[in-house]
Amino acid sequence: MSKALKKLKFLVSKSDLSPEDQNDLLIFLPILPEPVLTELNRVFEAKPKLIHEFNENFKAKVNALSAERDTSAWDDIIEQEAETLRQVDKKNKNYDF
Repeated sequence: MSKALKKLKFLVSKSDLSPEDQNDLLIFLPILPEPVLTELNRVFEAKPKLIHEFNENFKAKVNALSAERDTSAWDDIIEQEAETLRQVDKKNKNYDF
């Protein structure tokens, strides 16, 4: 297990997520590329509350993927992410956690 993944597992395990949500997230995290794990560590260390938001987004995507023949839920999630990023970019071009 990589150092970044170990650190991320530690951050998730000390979060306020339910044990079930922690477990679901910890099963998913190892499939992410190392640079993504490193960036998540940076973000979650700086703003631990974002672990909850990341988890909610993850659960929404899992639910959207499990919905048969309904891509609108997935499209809505992606559009919401894009809008959030546009607003963050608008507020601060050099957004840094």
